Amino acid sequence: MKNIVTRHLLPLAISLAATTAQAQAGPEDPSDGTGYIGAAILLNSEYLGSGDEELRAVPYLSFDNVKGFTLFGSTLRYRALDVGTGQGLGKWSLRAGPSVSYQEGRSSEESINLTGFEDIGGSVPIGGFIRSTIGPIGFGLNVGKDIAGGHNGIIADAAIGTFYKTGNFAIQPAATVSWANGEHNSRFFGVTDSEAASSGLSRFSAGSGIYAYSVGIVSWVEIQDKYAVTLIANHRWFTNDAADSPILNASDGSKTGVVVSLGIARKFDTKSW
Repeated sequence: MKNIVTRHLLPLAISLAATTAQAQAGPEDPSDGTGYIGAAILLNSEYLGSGDEELRAVPYLSFDNVKGFTLFGSTLRYRALDVGTGQGLGKWSLRAGPSVSYQEGRSSEESINLTGFEDIGGSVPIGGFIRSTIGPIGFGLNVGKDIAGGHNGIIADAAIGTFYKTGNFAIQPAATVSWANGEHNSRFFGVTDSEAASSGLSRFSAGSGIYAYSVGIVSWVEIQDKYAVTLIANHRWFTNDAADSPILNASDGSKTGVVVSLGIARKFDTKSW
């Protein structure tokens, strides 16, 4: 672990763009009209495919179905469609609508192996989501096109999961498949001729396709009906062109990544908003 940094403007789990937190695949505890605000410690890779981790203090804010809007992690969604009999055994639900999220970029200063690489700015994928539950099983699909000029690509995450709650404790495990087009994959995993000459890495072209699989959990414990201690954990495996990338195979690269977040938040009522 190389350093500890504080990024006050980053939402919790900002680098979980293709993980459990973003996919929200499992049936969830009904929490319409409830929000949480607090802080967390987030441990994750310095950049996509890095073998070094960094520890951050980040603020936490989330709310569910405030006039149709839901904020979780770095994604804001609007329920344009919300139908079904409910969530849980013997029930079904279907939600869909537009969404916008944030995805971190990469600085060439983060690794000596990225010498001469062009920095990748933050991305803002705008698109939509579909989320369905059948009994205890949930399915999620998120698709977005970057409009901020970070990677300029299209990303899609498909997930399956479930939800379990007993007393004040709840857990939501899920598995996710992450796909991206060539613009995204070439930016994060490709090496151009000039970058190869500057860094010493081999030239490499990355095309569109599935670039990662992940498994993870979102869990929380409510305390005195006012507070919640949250844990988000995710393990990712890079595959296909991403796994073959010289960046991930460099001395400080990695074909796997771990994200862990531990936080505490206070519950607040949004029914009157």
